[in-house]
This record gives sequence, C-alpha cells and structure tokens, in this order.
Amino acid sequence: MTSNVKTAGFFLAMLVVALASFLISLASGSNGISFFDSFKALFGMGLENDVMIIREIRFPRVIAAFITGAGLAASGCVFQAILKNPLADPFTLGVSGGAAFGTAACFVSGLAALNLFFLPFCSFAGALTAVLTVYLLSSGKRFDSNSMILSGVVISYVFSSAVMLLYSLSSSRQIQAAFMWLMGDLSMIDDRMLAPVSVIVLIAVFFLCAGANIINVLVLGGEKSETLGINTERIIKIVFLTASLIAALCVSLCGVIGFVGLMTPHIMRKITGANHIVLIPASALAGAAFLPLCDTLARTLFAPVIIPVGVITGIAGGTFFIFLLLRNGGKIL
Repeated sequence: MTSNVKTAGFFLAMLVVALASFLISLASGSNGISFFDSFKALFGMGLENDVMIIREIRFPRVIAAFITGAGLAASGCVFQAILKNPLADPFTLGVSGGAAFGTAACFVSGLAALNLFFLPFCSFAGALTAVLTVYLLSSGKRFDSNSMILSGVVISYVFSSAVMLLYSLSSSRQIQAAFMWLMGDLSMIDDRMLAPVSVIVLIAVFFLCAGANIINVLVLGGEKSETLGINTERIIKIVFLTASLIAALCVSLCGVIGFVGLMTPHIMRKITGANHIVLIPASALAGAAFLPLCDTLARTLFAPVIIPVGVITGIAGGTFFIFLLLRNGGKIL
C-alpha cells in the first residue's frame, strides 16, 4: 500500500513538473508578454497581438515539443529494454538516417519549395523505410539485439552517405534549409500535421505503457519469457514497430532531435528502477517536461535569433554523459 502511494505521489509530481514546463515555455519569448497575459491569451482574452502570438505561434510549437519529448523518451525506453542496452535510443536503429535522407531528398527535389507538407511526409517515409529495412534484416536472426543494433548502424551509414551525395548535387540554399531541419527545428512544423501526429503518438505511448508488464518479461530473456507462455519473437516485433512508429512520427514533425530518447530513460531508470510499468510513463513525462524547456532556451538564449532545439539537447546530453564518465571513473553503464 505504501509503495502504491509513493508511486502515485511520484507521478503526480512528474505531472506537475511537465505542466509547469509547458506553461513556462508558453510564456517565455522575446515579445515581452507576461506570464499572466500569456495565460489569458491562450483562452482568447487580452490584446489581439498577444492572442495571435500565443495561440498561433507559441502554442503549436510548445505542443509539438511536449508530444515529441514524450514520444522519443517512451520509444527510447522501450528500445533500451528490447535491445538490453541502456545506451540505445530511437536513432540507434537508423531512424535518424532514414529521416535525414527523406528530408534531403525533399529539399533537393524542390518538393519542399512547392509545399511544406511534403517535408514531414518525406521525412516520415525515409524513417519508416529505414525501420522496415532493419526489421527485415533482423527477422532472419529472430530479432537478436546484436543483429538489430548492427543492422541499424549499417543502415544509418548507408543513408548518411546517400545524404552526402544529395548535398553534393544541391545548392547551398537547399543545404542550409535541410541542415536546420536535421538539427531539430520546431519553427518548421506543419500545423496540419500536429493534431494527427499528436493523437497517434499518444495512443502508441499508452499502448506501450499498457504492455509494460510483458516488456518486463522480455528483459528476462527469450528462454525465460517463453517458459511463461509468451511468444517472444511476436511481442518484440509488435513493440519494435510501435516504438519505431513513434520515433518516425516525431522526426517527421520536428526533425532530428538527439539525446531525448537516450538521456531521459537513462535518468529515470536511476530514479524509478527497471520496472517498466513505472519507467515507461515516467520517461514519457520527463521527456514532455525536458524538451519544452530546451525549446525555451533555444528561443530565448540568443533572442531574437532562434537556434534549433536539437543544438540544446545535444549540448545537454553530451554534458550529462561527460558528467557520468567523470563520476563513474570512465564508465557510463
């Protein structure tokens, strides 16, 4: 009973932190709108200019950061579980490489100039192609974790080389726009994509949370889980494809944002332990709090210049793991 109360208290605290992060990000910017005025503008009250800035510019951006942070953290947590590697993340399996290729192809072909809707579509198509390729390569090895990681690394290299080829054939203007997207740029989100992507990502995250007990069993290993009557290969397929779908959708919406799916579950595991019933939703809430705060820094640190949020997450993630290396005598695990 005491344990349940502590868990409920922990999730309530995480929910408050995530909500506070959302509101801070919504109220922060270079326009001089106060926190109270930002809150009023969200409901259509106050100055017309404030309402326009909050509802049409900041709110979609903060929602995108909130959903993407939660999705990447949850999928990273699941990948670390099925790959049995606490340093795995959504991009270990080639998601970023495929998305980068799709994005580069969109810019170089001129589709992005015709309509920005093509940008998330091509990014998602590239990410999904990479995921399905890794899936097919790993299926022959019964989804062994080593074969999945190796397949992901190989696919990433192939797509990265293809991206370099496309860049060498394109103009500097196209390269600049593509690089901004690949660094994780929330200013380029398509509002038409926000609602459907958000709904699908949230449903998929809830699905992973509902299957957390089975994921706990998978961590024990194939033989042990099969003795409990679980079809290990089938469950890994479902979990892998669900987590990959989340990562691909997040990348298609906001570009490539590193370290959220790697660092957040790593920190939460130290706090909550390895029970995925608690760890997956805790990671999702932590990611939902972390990315909006990073985006707030990206918008305000060098205002009025807005830098890609992926730069902030990269610095934060790199600093975090350097700290772990120094603290643990050269060991992260």
